[in-house]
Amino acid sequence: MNEDYKPRFSFEITEEQKQRADRILNDHGMRRTMFSPILDDILDLLEQHGKVIYGLIADRKVKPRNVVPSLAQAASKAEKLR
Repeated sequence: MNEDYKPRFSFEITEEQKQRADRILNDHGMRRTMFSPILDDILDLLEQHGKVIYGLIADRKVKPRNVVPSLAQAASKAEKLR
């Protein structure tokens, strides 16, 4: 394997999501910093609870911030700072 190789995780997003991300996540490295822990939490949840997690989030029966530990913790701490 080439030592310069870095795995990527990519998927399509809407034009609105791209515009928002470009506006909000505009510092170098911010996207990776933000999304790596979220990906780890989602993968942990899927390993622990199976595809029911996928179904709950994909069907919008729950908000990701209510089930993804890193998002729940961030939302709680942000509320306390207000």
